[in-house]
Order: sequence, then C-alpha cells, then structure tokens
Amino acid sequence: MAQEKKYKLGDLTFDTEQEYREAAMDLKRIKGLMERYNVEDPEQAKKILQSVKAHPETFRSPYGQKFVVKLEQAAGAASAPSSASRPLFAQQQDKEQKKEKKEKKEKRAGSSDKEKFQIFTPRNFAIGVVIVACVIVFSVFAPRLFSLNNTGDSNGDIRRNMVAAYANSQAELKMQLYTYYYNVVGQTEEEAQKDAEEGLSHYVMDLSDRTISRLTDSEISDIYGRLVEGGDIQNNSFVEPSEITVLKDKLLAAGLSGNTGNGVEGETAVEAAINSMMDYQHRMYTSLCYQYSLLGNSKEDAQAYANEDMESMFGEVIYSYNMGIDDKQSYFDSFMKRGLIKDNQIVRFSADPTAYNLPDLTPAIEIAFSGEEAKAYECSMISYAPAASVFYEIHAGKKTGYLWFRNNGGNTDYISLDDETSVTVQGDFLMVFGSETHSGEWFYNRQNIGIKINGDTSSMISYVHDLTY
Repeated sequence: MAQEKKYKLGDLTFDTEQEYREAAMDLKRIKGLMERYNVEDPEQAKKILQSVKAHPETFRSPYGQKFVVKLEQAAGAASAPSSASRPLFAQQQDKEQKKEKKEKKEKRAGSSDKEKFQIFTPRNFAIGVVIVACVIVFSVFAPRLFSLNNTGDSNGDIRRNMVAAYANSQAELKMQLYTYYYNVVGQTEEEAQKDAEEGLSHYVMDLSDRTISRLTDSEISDIYGRLVEGGDIQNNSFVEPSEITVLKDKLLAAGLSGNTGNGVEGETAVEAAINSMMDYQHRMYTSLCYQYSLLGNSKEDAQAYANEDMESMFGEVIYSYNMGIDDKQSYFDSFMKRGLIKDNQIVRFSADPTAYNLPDLTPAIEIAFSGEEAKAYECSMISYAPAASVFYEIHAGKKTGYLWFRNNGGNTDYISLDDETSVTVQGDFLMVFGSETHSGEWFYNRQNIGIKINGDTSSMISYVHDLTY
C-alpha cells in the first residue's frame, strides 16, 4: 500500500491530493484575473467580486478565500461596507485605530488648554492665507486635471480586458475543437480547421486570431459595442450562446475540455499524465454505466459490464486518486507499453467504431428478425469512445430504442454462411425498442450485420445507402 503523504503548495500544506489540486487551480484562476484586471482598482475589484458571488464555486481553497478578502478590501476603497459585512480582521483594525486615535486625543488634551488662546498668531494667519490660496487654485485647475487624466480610461480598460478575455476564450475553444475533430473524430487537418472555425461562428464575432493588444482604443470600443448589441456581453458579463454550450458539453464528454496537457502547478510529467488518465477513465466509466442502464440493466449489471469494457480497453483501470509517485510511475510505464501514453500525453480512443472492428450504422438502417419484413430506423451513435462496445439510439416515427454491439467474440464460434464460407461471431447483441427486446450474437454477413438468435442466423441489419438528404 502506498505511503500517505502531505501535499505542499507555497505556505499551505494539504492532507489530500484533491485539496492540493483545488488550491493549484485557484492559484491559476487568481493569476489569470491579475493579468487581465487591476485588482487594486476599486471599480474593477467590485466587478470581479460580483462575478465571484454569482459563481460561488469559483474558489475552493484558502488561497482563493484570501484573494476574495483582498478584493473586498480593494472594493471598500470606493464604498466602505457596513461593519457587519466587513472581514473580522478589518473590523479589528478599525477598533485598534479608534483606540489609537482616542489615546492621542487624550494625550493632546493636557496641552490644549495652554494653546487654545494662541490660535490667532501672525504665523497661523499666514498659514491660513496660503491654505485659502491653494484651495482657490485647486478649485480652478483640478477639474481640468481630472478631465485629462480620467477621459474614460477606467471604462476603456474594462472594455479592453473584456474583449481580451473574450478573444482568449475563443482561441482556447478553437484549439480544443480542432483537437476533437482531428484526434477524436479522425478528420483531416483541413476538415478539422474548417469545423473548428464553423463552431466559433455561433459567437457574434470570431476574435480567436486577433491580437487585442495591438488594437486601438477606438477599435476596442467598436468591438465591445458590437458584442453588446449582439448579446454576447450583457451588464459587463459574458453570455454564452447556447450552441457554444452544446459544443463544450461535447468536448467535456470527450475529455478535452480545459485540458492543456500541462498539468497543474507543481506536477511532474508522470503525475500530470496519470491524473489525466484517471479523469479520462472516470468519464468513460460513467458514460458506459449510463449507456448500459438505457438497455434496462440494473445498476449492478451496468457497472459489471462497464468494468469488463474498461479492463478490455485499458488493461489496468485506476480506481484510487490517493496514490504515491511510485504507484503513478508504475501505471505510467504500463500505459506507455500499451501505447495509451505517448510523449507524456494520454492517447484517447477513436470515435470511429470501425477502428475496433465494430459496426458503423449511421444514419439509417433496416432490421429484419427471423425472416420477417424489414423495418426502417434512423440510427445515431451515442457511444463515448467505442472501443469495446458501441451503442446506438434508433428512431421509427415517435418511438425510440437502443442497439448494443459488443466486441467480445474471441473468434471461437464459427458461423457457416454457405458451403465454402464461414465467419466468426464478433460479440453480444441487444436491441430494446419499446416493449420489444431481441438479444443474441452478431457477426459480419458479407455487406450486412447478421444476428444469431437461439441458433437461428436469419436475422439481419442492413445498411441503407440510397438516402435522400
């Protein structure tokens, strides 16, 4: 069993790896905010606080809590909060300051009686004249000075920061979309680039390739205005188009969302790779369990099937997040030998079922059982990563059902197609459509998929090629 250890980050120590990772992520968020905003500016600090309060899960560690306190202090420079809402240590400072002022006042009280009749001296009169003159000069020139130094710079900075954040977010999303279409879907570089750009077209503007720092204030103001008019910015907050949310959900399901491949601060390449693998396996296991539950399996059966698939795909499945570096190194070496980690990055399974000798049935099929008349279905794949099992959702009118093909035949059961040709069973088959259920084994029957049910091999799934779009 791996020896438990403490995780240290800066001046804080954590008992669990999860707490350590949360603190590291908070530090990344804080660094990003400090790069985009002047957190000492009261107005900008208020804006950040509003966003944090709207999303309470933004910070989860003591580092994040300290940063929030700092924002509250900065925001208090513009409008001091009530004593009930201020931090406790700030209230304590107020008490100490009041006490100090009181002591100074009492100390001066003894000498005030001697000086109270000495106010109107020639020296004090001269000082008073100078003060009045300064007030007059300040009242004349101050408005001009402030008009020169505050010609919308604060608002301009906010607009520039928001436009920069908008562009940076798009650039990150574009990279993730390209990775998804190229590595997961298997498109060519040109196709992946085209689809990634098409994904960003759901925004009001595509700024992913723009260098914001080189734009003039006038250009920034024009872009900001167009984003507000288009609805991507409302009340100085970003509003994500629903189509972009759908795309991000797809990336999340593929394990690509927010994955830069660099790990969190303080991680070695081995730790980063294994942590990514644990997250990837967890997502895949959860998806498989859900898909097996769609077929009517109990929770226990769905988990059992999913565990078998995971073992088949990965060889070794990581169940514990509390591991030492020796355990992680052992897993790293094992996955390297299996080709599941290359160049310190995990290799994700292809979304193409044919890469694993599994059927690709989209977008339309016909199914005939035991010589009965064939029925037509619209067919769409719902698998997360079809390497051991592939799942399809089928439609006929308003009715919906599911198909499951498993790659577990082992080439042991042979089926004779004719006197000269035999094929091997590929694996288990199950169809659930309303109250209708069919189960058996599937095999490749020349151009179609054959289904063997109770020894009968006449059932068939046919591809539909003459589609009208």
